[in-house]
Amino acid sequence: AYEDSYRNNLLSKIAANLGAVPETSERPLAQVAFCIDVRSEPFQYNGWTRGRARLSVTVPWKRELSCLSMPMSPKGCSRGKIVDLGTGSVESFESRKSELEGNIALVSISNPPSANRWIHRTEKYNRSILAGAEAFIFMSDQAGYGPITGALGFNRWGLIPGIMVSKETGSQLQRLIKRNGFVEAEIETTDTQSESTSWNIIGDVKSESSRGEMVVLGAHYDCHDVSPGAEDSASGVLAVLAIARAMQHHAEFLNRNVRVILFGVEELGLIGSQAYVDSFPEDLQKTRFMFNLDSAGRRMRKGLTVYAPDSREYFRTMSQQMDEEIVVDQNVFPFREPEHLSDDHFPFSTKGIPCGFVSDPHARDTEGFYHTAHDTVEKVSLLMVKQSAFLCARMAWRVANEDQWCLGGMSKDELAIHNASFERCEAREIEEAIEVLRRRREMA
Repeated sequence: AYEDSYRNNLLSKIAANLGAVPETSERPLAQVAFCIDVRSEPFQYNGWTRGRARLSVTVPWKRELSCLSMPMSPKGCSRGKIVDLGTGSVESFESRKSELEGNIALVSISNPPSANRWIHRTEKYNRSILAGAEAFIFMSDQAGYGPITGALGFNRWGLIPGIMVSKETGSQLQRLIKRNGFVEAEIETTDTQSESTSWNIIGDVKSESSRGEMVVLGAHYDCHDVSPGAEDSASGVLAVLAIARAMQHHAEFLNRNVRVILFGVEELGLIGSQAYVDSFPEDLQKTRFMFNLDSAGRRMRKGLTVYAPDSREYFRTMSQQMDEEIVVDQNVFPFREPEHLSDDHFPFSTKGIPCGFVSDPHARDTEGFYHTAHDTVEKVSLLMVKQSAFLCARMAWRVANEDQWCLGGMSKDELAIHNASFERCEAREIEEAIEVLRRRREMA
């Protein structure tokens, strides 16, 4: 939960950063003050607060193992046999459904080799629920980093207790199951759920002749409570602020406004970015393009992944004009379904706004410290932050000053077809089945 004091402190720091003028600047503060307008916009969401979690092996020996609750896990106590589902392939859930009934699912974060798409943690959790499991254990696949976290539901509380363990602890359970034939355990979670408030922080670099349009730059400022979140995504916030601070000193040369947004509660399901697109429909109609700078300090080559409608050719031509080798591709994660498991550009995309993720379009693997307690400042490359900010600033500047904008949003018919495509995917069907089960439980 985000307290008022935290929000106000963050807001004042951001406003001070955006309003500060370097000593080397010849322009006094009074002359640049008109360029920036910083404010916070509150929104409600389903909040979650961590409690103590316990994993106790009861058979073949008695021992407590280290674990943590997963975000959105409910309070509860479950007992049963641990069923090792490996990487959690669809086939394993189907073939071992009878074993899961009344027991505990153990699943690795690794993607099943047999899958032709990404099987997200939430789908593995949801499949465990539908199979009748009483609890869920999520196992990291990277040694030395401890448990890896992630929400069990996006703005929805989970239905069964879910905990996370390190690769070492998960491997120990797997060896014990193999050696003994079965392992029994007890899982207890004490987390609390409540309605909460967070904020999007919005700043407008105002053009003297805005012409009614804007370019949006964004990154989320929240992180998981067990992680310092240095790369994901303090590095993205730093890049966004750097761009805004630079642009405000040259706003008289901008033909359109540049809006920077720091989104809240991305990690629990893109809630802040969804709240923004729901709250500002008129501003969306004025938005030419949205650039996402999440995790800008990640050590990888810099490029742009573009999202519907296809705008690759436009940015490839821009790359040549800027004499930059920008790797540009379109949504190269076709197996990630539904795409709302993605990032803060997604709510914009569903509204038909052209979007781009400033990242390597072909990088699929994440670092071992991702979503762990080891996402510390030492992992962030300041050079990568600078490269992301520099690249995005140049692209955003050109988009803002383009006289004839060639990438209009989708028509209503195109948008309907685009959004309907997400309803047909398998992971979406699983989510809908969970909602049916949730309603049944609430009515019982």
